[in-house]
Amino acid sequence: MNHSHHDDEFEDDYYDEEDLPPSKSSRKRAMEALQKLGKQLTELRADQLSQIPLTDRLHEAIHAYNKIGSHEAKRRQLQFIGKLMRDMDEEEVRSFIDKFDQGSVQQTAEHHRLERWRESLISEGDQAVTEFMNQYPNTEAQHLRQLIRAAQKDITENKNRGAAKKLYRYLKEIVDDAE
Repeated sequence: MNHSHHDDEFEDDYYDEEDLPPSKSSRKRAMEALQKLGKQLTELRADQLSQIPLTDRLHEAIHAYNKIGSHEAKRRQLQFIGKLMRDMDEEEVRSFIDKFDQGSVQQTAEHHRLERWRESLISEGDQAVTEFMNQYPNTEAQHLRQLIRAAQKDITENKNRGAAKKLYRYLKEIVDDAE
């Protein structure tokens, strides 16, 4: 067998991996990644979704997904969302989602901090009030004490008149104003 130099060159080029189309399994992995990203998009609030540059068709598909009840129909709709996302900048969409996730982590931490303040103000009384007032001097002491007394009364009478919620809202207002 006499191979010419030209044939070897052809074989080398023919088997160059960059020229080969992606394998079926790699295409499937890419589609599953897009579907997973699409699923994250369906879990965002409308105000968050509006900040991401998406096509109108994709917005409609996400809106439709959230109205679907059937598990199988949701699965098919996610496949469609993944298909619509093929032409999008995946990294840009992912960066928006990451930003929203980071924001929700901070919101959760803030929520827990306010709940701890509320619980200590209700259970520890004056000492906790003094600590809170030292940290947040813009607090109206009389109003704070009224809200605490109302929350304590709800607890002792085993009633839920919303006093603890009002106290939480006031604490949130004070903390938000201070920051």
